[in-house]
Amino acid sequence: MATATATPSVETVPGPAPRRKRLVLVAVVLVLLLGGGAAAYLFTRGSGPGPAATPTPGAVVDLEPLTLNLSDGRFLKVGLSLQMSADAPAGSGGEPGVNGAKARDAAIGIFGQRTYEQLLPAKGRAAALRALNAEVRKRYDGEVLQVYLTEFVMQ
Repeated sequence: MATATATPSVETVPGPAPRRKRLVLVAVVLVLLLGGGAAAYLFTRGSGPGPAATPTPGAVVDLEPLTLNLSDGRFLKVGLSLQMSADAPAGSGGEPGVNGAKARDAAIGIFGQRTYEQLLPAKGRAAALRALNAEVRKRYDGEVLQVYLTEFVMQ
């Protein structure tokens, strides 16, 4: 008699799907790339130029008062002083050589666009002064640090 020997069936455990393997591989690559980028950023950040040095204030130059028309027909008399940087070129007598025409022109342009009602509240004057500061600093290319109002009379 012949006996049949049955071979036990071996169940195979399915491994992770190929799709899941790719997902894990992509995640590992992304983590490595991000880590390398962050490390490169941190190590190269200190090698670049440092923060810009704060300019040293120099002399304050007073300009003659200026009378101008506001956009609503009223008048404004404004006095300006310019805070020069210490690096500004020196003029005669040790005073910075500043031509006040650029600042006066900027003041006419900024204040002349506004009305009495706009300049009457403190917020309105402050906004106009901020605009004037930005324009004057741009026109003098770093020689003027700040513009001060020394006189402000509206009629």
